[in-house]
Amino acid sequence: MSAGPYGSLDPPGEGDGRNEPLYPEVGAITVLWRGFRRRCPRCGERDTFGSWFSMRTACPRCRWRFQKEEGGYLGAMTLNYGAGVAAWIVVLVVGLILTVPDVPVVPMLVASVAVLVLVPLWFFPRSKMLWAAIEYLVSRSDPDYRAPTRRDPRADDLE
Repeated sequence: MSAGPYGSLDPPGEGDGRNEPLYPEVGAITVLWRGFRRRCPRCGERDTFGSWFSMRTACPRCRWRFQKEEGGYLGAMTLNYGAGVAAWIVVLVVGLILTVPDVPVVPMLVASVAVLVLVPLWFFPRSKMLWAAIEYLVSRSDPDYRAPTRRDPRADDLE
């Protein structure tokens, strides 16, 4: 087929490898696993947190914005709450099974408080990145989503 007198209408780089996605699309399990390990859901970058409680606004590697809107981490709070309660229920059930005739109330109370304080603190960054991974999966399923492609570095100066 001829491109015609005005050349091809395809974007430059089509078919020559320059327009390939920068970060290969991975499955949902891999995206969620990246989130659990506190990595960027799109590219897998490790440097997503400035400190334990301070998440970066965007990935330093692929520039994916983690928080799409103000207050967008209500889902992360729900995940964190669910993880804390699930761990507490496991401790409570195991403690009751092991001591059912004479339940030691004070040790169970201390174990409950420890679990309900330590698990959410440990899970906090993971819940935020898991929620960012879920949002990434949702936005990736949008028909208008386009994966980032290789570009001329000089194009950044034009934006």
